Amino acid sequence: MPETVRITETLRDAWQGLPRPVPTDAKVAFAQRLLDAGFRRLDVGSFVSPSRVPAMADTADVLARLRVPADAHLTALVASPSGMQRLLAAPHVGEVLYPFSLSERFQKRNTERGREDAFALLRDLAAGAHAAGRTVYATISMAFGNNEGDAFDTGELRAWVERLAEAGVDRMGLADTTAQATPALIRDVFAAVARDGAPVPAAHLHVTPENQEALVGAALDAGCRAFDSALGALGGCQFAKGATSNVSTLPLVAQLRARGLATDVPEAPLPALDAAARALARG
Repeated sequence: MPETVRITETLRDAWQGLPRPVPTDAKVAFAQRLLDAGFRRLDVGSFVSPSRVPAMADTADVLARLRVPADAHLTALVASPSGMQRLLAAPHVGEVLYPFSLSERFQKRNTERGREDAFALLRDLAAGAHAAGRTVYATISMAFGNNEGDAFDTGELRAWVERLAEAGVDRMGLADTTAQATPALIRDVFAAVARDGAPVPAAHLHVTPENQEALVGAALDAGCRAFDSALGALGGCQFAKGATSNVSTLPLVAQLRARGLATDVPEAPLPALDAAARALARG
């Protein structure tokens, strides 16, 4: 049997950076279409201040209106204790996502906390999530360098990966927030964070149509078997200068199949869903 690569469709990242908000009805209809088609891993939104991310202010409403199969795995982002309370009150969310940054400057701008304060909060959030039967996913932004002026060191990245694991994070993702990564750097970074017996982190890459295949291939060569992606090649970090789009789901699946790897997303409806995502972004 071929290895299966886990794909999380990141609706949150796809929608939050668009020039105009996607209407709630359209979000519900599209997310439901994905679930009905067989998608089982969706990053559906965030519980943060509407003043910070107005496009995600309706996350609780979207969740309340979805018909979610029992085997689906939904993720939502939080960055504060109040956001965590709102997430726990919402239906269907089985995984809490916390954005942690290797860059001190970006951590402060993104969550209004420095890294040590963010780490202390994450430790508390992880304990609360586990007590409520949820798992915790931490994405480490700026994991392949930054344009913030902060030093980048793979040894420091590995140290933070180890600390986050000790704090109760169940799985991690390495994010190329500002599109710094090259194939060689991706291989070096994944090699640096490899820990005996620990799962290889997921890849949350920001790419262009020209370099996606090479960057994804490097992550696969390094042992990565989990990717965050977006239909229609939408998204990118709205708080980071230089961010490009998320990995595009349609060519990602084709690349995995060409390598003899299986995926956990339905393949037949992907072209139509890709077109629908692009149409949704156009408004």
